[in-house]
Amino acid sequence: MNLNQLRYFVCIGQLENYTQAAARLRVSQPSLSKAMARLEEELQLVLFRKQGRHVTLTATGQQLLKVVTQSLHGLDTGIADLQAQQAHQPITLRVGCIPTVIGIYLPRVLHQFEVQRTGQVRFELHSVPSEAVQQGLQAGTYDLGIAATDKHHSGYHDLPLLKQAFIVIVAPNHPLAQRTTVTLADLASQHVLTYDPQLLIGQKVQRILAEADLPHPLDVTAVYPDELSIAGMVQASQDVGLVADTLYLAAFDVKKLAVTIPADLRVISASYRTDNPHREVLRDLFTLFQQSTQ
Repeated sequence: MNLNQLRYFVCIGQLENYTQAAARLRVSQPSLSKAMARLEEELQLVLFRKQGRHVTLTATGQQLLKVVTQSLHGLDTGIADLQAQQAHQPITLRVGCIPTVIGIYLPRVLHQFEVQRTGQVRFELHSVPSEAVQQGLQAGTYDLGIAATDKHHSGYHDLPLLKQAFIVIVAPNHPLAQRTTVTLADLASQHVLTYDPQLLIGQKVQRILAEADLPHPLDVTAVYPDELSIAGMVQASQDVGLVADTLYLAAFDVKKLAVTIPADLRVISASYRTDNPHREVLRDLFTLFQQSTQ
């Protein structure tokens, strides 16, 4: 067993497709197949199950994928740190952040941290949705995640940073535009646009609607990926939008209405894995986060 085999295994396990893995790794598909056959033979474990042109990981394969991913991440990070120390290069912290926060709150704090640790740390920012942030933290792609989530998992250190209110938006000529506050019951005769339930924020909206105990279900179209798409449709129609109050809305001519609902806040949290090799640096960064929110 060697490092190449393990890296091949991780790639195939994530893609579950030999053709795509071969293209990404720039090796031949037969070479990958032979490498995986040798790995299974050496470990005496069944790691893959064939399904047509695709392969799926067995339960054992899924467990090994987590172990190998973490081990390779630790090895790569450790080597990179040693190389950085030898070359007097700063540590690079990879940050996955939702788009609505990456351009306003986050840069100020990260720049302040870089100033405090001149030449010791730098940040690599990635603008991605909450789901991708969580996946990146789990896979070791990101050292730090900034995302909206209601759930906290063991093995992670989390810190609430910001709260975004849920609001209703309407076009300026909409009958509700004269009001400043509405309830969900006020939307009974309206066509409501909101987030796709496959998104974390969409799931929260669905929970809010389910727990509202309305006499009749609202007329809801829940297919939209973000505030941009919802606000664009609202601005051009007589529909109403149920959204988080983010900077995206500033680009549209819509009226914001406060909405009285039990769970009216979207919490944005910072997270890192407690086994991250840079956890001491991240812990100091979290101290700065806390100071900036006080």
